[in-house]
Amino acid sequence: MNIGFMGAGRVGGALGLYFKKHGLCVAGYYSRQFTSAKQAALLTETAAFPTFEALAGACSMIFFTTPDHVLEEMDKRAASYVRQTEDPGAKTWVHVSGVFPSSHLHSLQALGCPVGSMHPLQSFGAPECSAPLLENTSFSLEGTQKAQNDMQAVLQKTGGRYRCILPEQKPLYHAGASIISNYMVTVIDSGMRCMEAAGMDRQTLYSFLEPLILGTLQNLKGSRPEDALTGPIVRGDVSSVAAHLEAIQKSLPEELALYKALARKTVSLAREGRLAPAQAQQLQDLLQEG
Repeated sequence: MNIGFMGAGRVGGALGLYFKKHGLCVAGYYSRQFTSAKQAALLTETAAFPTFEALAGACSMIFFTTPDHVLEEMDKRAASYVRQTEDPGAKTWVHVSGVFPSSHLHSLQALGCPVGSMHPLQSFGAPECSAPLLENTSFSLEGTQKAQNDMQAVLQKTGGRYRCILPEQKPLYHAGASIISNYMVTVIDSGMRCMEAAGMDRQTLYSFLEPLILGTLQNLKGSRPEDALTGPIVRGDVSSVAAHLEAIQKSLPEELALYKALARKTVSLAREGRLAPAQAQQLQDLLQEG
């Protein structure tokens, strides 16, 4: 199995390093910007291919590691290549989008090609930093039977954990991943803005907050989310929440809507055995005011 990547960004680079570490044969990369393909090839000690067709011809399994909005174009280009060159079943085509099913490669699928989606549940930075994270990352798989067999063979080789998912479940699955990963960053930024407004230095604030963030994640391990809650809402401390609202309204009114939305959601979560009904109602009333 020769693996190639159409797309030489963070995800493609990290997957290439991960696959190679576990003894899989990675042929190399194609990218619209040949310099990007050369950088990924240098990082992974593979080849940079000057054309889409050159990489496809050298590989039996091709991963589309491009932005989602490019997938349709890549699918059409791949289908054109298949029509002109070979048996549709000769290669397996896989995209790594979390939100779209394998049928998003509809031109390839219409030709009878094996198509799949293999989404790594991970947040990607620089490939050399992200590749080690893939050792403990879970993947969601979906696609035609041949594609699923090939994807599972790859992950059995790497020792990667995976779960199969139904195509229609992917948007909701990806929404959950986005809330946890992307919006956690947004929430932390909002909290940092409040602390900066309280006089703390933005440049050193993350190191100050890191133990709190890591402690919160540790509390979540092996617990229900409602059991991991701490702070004024789960204690029913209405006066503290009122003080928060007053301070944010005065100094950072643009953060007030987010605070209220998150606080209402937290009250609902804390109702699950942690907060008395009367306290929950007091808090909801306070958070609805204005």
